[in-house]
Amino acid sequence: MKLPPLKPDSDQMLHLDALRIVGAVMIVVFHFNRFINLDGQWQAADDTIKNFSLIVDLFFLISGYVMAAIYTGKLTTPAKYRDFLQKRVARLGPLHWATMLVFVVIAALGWAGVINERDPSRYDVTCIPQNVLFIHAWGTCSAQTWNFASWAISAEMGLYIALPLLFWITARGWWATALVAFGSLALLLWISRTGETFSQWTFNFGVARAVPGFMLGMLAFQVRDVLAKLPLARFVMWALLAAFVVAGVLHASRTSLLFLIYAVGLAGVAADAQGVQGGVSRALAPWAQLSFSLYLLHPIALKVALNWVGFGMWGLNGDAMRLWCLAWVILLIPIAYLSLIGFERPARDGIAKLGKR
Repeated sequence: MKLPPLKPDSDQMLHLDALRIVGAVMIVVFHFNRFINLDGQWQAADDTIKNFSLIVDLFFLISGYVMAAIYTGKLTTPAKYRDFLQKRVARLGPLHWATMLVFVVIAALGWAGVINERDPSRYDVTCIPQNVLFIHAWGTCSAQTWNFASWAISAEMGLYIALPLLFWITARGWWATALVAFGSLALLLWISRTGETFSQWTFNFGVARAVPGFMLGMLAFQVRDVLAKLPLARFVMWALLAAFVVAGVLHASRTSLLFLIYAVGLAGVAADAQGVQGGVSRALAPWAQLSFSLYLLHPIALKVALNWVGFGMWGLNGDAMRLWCLAWVILLIPIAYLSLIGFERPARDGIAKLGKR
């Protein structure tokens, strides 16, 4: 197997790529957080890390921008739309299905009594078809099932399916895109005003949660020339990300943190639109190739390495467990690389070629 170097897909989105890999690591830390503060000595860090789940909303914004940048004016026939969906399935499907299969094996071992692993809500056999078809974040399941992080992949797929409709909206003009983006945001805030805020939705209509961020990303593409006028945009981008972390320490509301995350993404668009690439973003951008792999692989490390081995077998706690968590944040990088090169890319190419000469 050849081990090629990681390269960005384009030089036009290096700041957004930098945000993707930083965000992926933050999501890993967010899910590892349940083992970071077992001794109660890192409560401030614990309270802050709990807000990192909002990074998924940054991913939705970036995805909307990328889809608009690549496919505006191109999905003009049913054949082109079908080819687009096939490529999306080829990109998202192989690792999603493979990691789900890992959790199916774990559940089977638990049911057989080989291991002490039983969770009826997580290992819901009736939700396997929905997972296979990418619709498990459309209100079709009663919990986060199998690879629990994959709800965001389901939400993305819902928006990919709706992309012709979204392009019909954007074709009306930036004002129409803005109306849908801010209108959907206001509607979801109103719907969730008396209960769990919509930015916490996952299996329970996470696809709806993705709409405002995705549409903001499409709007950002339309007004990128205006955003490019933001002074020192790349510094503003990192400053806003730091402000997001600090605001979490200060216990800011989840809605205000969501707005900060959207602002981070818009500043990233502004930085890329200026065409001036900072050294930090340029250095980080190639690693964004691993963001999807990290996102889907880390729940397996969480279950096996942290839960079974670190906590269950070795009884780690305190600083020892925190070092074990850090070690797996680092180890996931080469694991994700090998997954990308040895499995995801060959599988993607194979699925993308199905039915074609």
